[in-house]
Parts: sequence; C-alpha cells; structure tokens
Amino acid sequence: MTVLAGGASVIEGGEPTETEGSRRYRVPISQAMGARDIAQTISIYSPGVAPARRNPTGEEVLFVVHGEGSCYIDGHRYALAPGTAVFVPPGSSCHIDNTGVGNLTIVSVVCPEDEETEVGIEPAERKPNDTAPFLTVRESDREPIVAGDRTFKFLVNQEVGASRVTQFIGVIPPGRVPMHHHTYEEAIYIIEGEGRVWTNDGTAEFSAGSSIYLPRGVSHSLENTGRADIRLLGVFHPSGSPDVSYSD
Repeated sequence: MTVLAGGASVIEGGEPTETEGSRRYRVPISQAMGARDIAQTISIYSPGVAPARRNPTGEEVLFVVHGEGSCYIDGHRYALAPGTAVFVPPGSSCHIDNTGVGNLTIVSVVCPEDEETEVGIEPAERKPNDTAPFLTVRESDREPIVAGDRTFKFLVNQEVGASRVTQFIGVIPPGRVPMHHHTYEEAIYIIEGEGRVWTNDGTAEFSAGSSIYLPRGVSHSLENTGRADIRLLGVFHPSGSPDVSYSD
C-alpha cells in the first residue's frame, strides 16, 4: 500500500488472504488502514453456496466483475452476471450461490463499516406471495452521463433505496484532469486500465485490480497513462453525484 497526502492510498491487487466457506477474500480498504466509514472487500467465490451474512447497520453494495450465479437477499433470488450491481439493505440476510463452472468475483463496499457482521446465519426464507424488492441494476441498462472528457453511470443510489452510499462506473480516457477534491469519502476499484493518482504530496501508480482510497477533502487527480480507457468502480459516502467536485 502506498499512502499519499491526507491519507489517500493506493492498494495493489493481490490474492485473497481470508477464507469463509466457498468464499476467499481480502479487505483493501477499512478502518484498519485509515478509512473513516467505508470498507471495501474483494471476494472470490468458488462454485457452490457461501455462508449467509447479515450487516446489522451497514448499507452494502455489490458489483460482479467476473462469473455468474445468484444472490439471495431475504429469500429473494437475484441473478448475477458481469456488470450486475446489488444493494443489500441493513439487517437483510444475504448469501451468494456460484452456479457457474469458474470463480465468481465480487467487489463489495459497506458503509459504515460493520464490526458486528453476522456470518453463517440461517438464510431467510421468502414469504408466500412476497414480491421481490428492486435491489439490482445492470450496468448495460444505465445511460452514460458526460462529465468533461469522462463519463459515468449511476448504479446503486437513492433510486434503489440506498441513503448513505452511491455506486457508479466511471470511464477515464487517456490524459489527466486538474487537481480537485470532493466532500465525500470514496473507495475505488480499477476494473480495467492503468494510471497514476496525483496528490499535493506525491503520486502512485495503479493498474487493474488496484484499490484507491480518497478521504474527504483531499486534493487529487487520476491520470490515465495508458492507451485504452480506464474503467473503474466507485462508491462514495455520503450519497451524491461523482460529477460534483471542487477545483484546487
């Protein structure tokens, strides 16, 4: 991990370090590394059903990077495929079933970080005639929003029921934008591409699989140093729009 000005950090990708049933995972962003309220986890699910979990207070958003399967939230089944985003409300039981032949990779962000997450709970059963709430979004169904030479797509936000966090996909072409800051705390996962994070006191390179942590108010700029677009998954708290920034 490279720590930059104001606690901004770049965490290189790597192999999972923890195991929970059919799930292997690592936690690049959390209070343990200096984050305030937001925690990011990269999970790899082997074929089969992973233990059910429940966050008592934290809002959780998931995004499927690779693989296929199902997500069960309070007994309701939601199909998972690359580009699927999922909102897991606080207090809901959730478990993942990897129905594919390969691994299922999911990036999860919880806010606030929940220190009392319940693991291995009895999965909830769907109540008779209970309609499944609207909790999933497909990236392909969202229209891109232009912000300068960049674009982004809203995934999970208030429209899906999240009140604390906003999840989005951002696309950055080659080049660099001026230094700026946000009033929110942000956790980023690089899906594709390579580049460099600039701060007022140092820079750090990143590539696909890297995580980037940006505290509130820290001046920064993301530069695409490659030839292809960067595609990133961003989640920030409090909820809002990634288009809102303040020049430095």
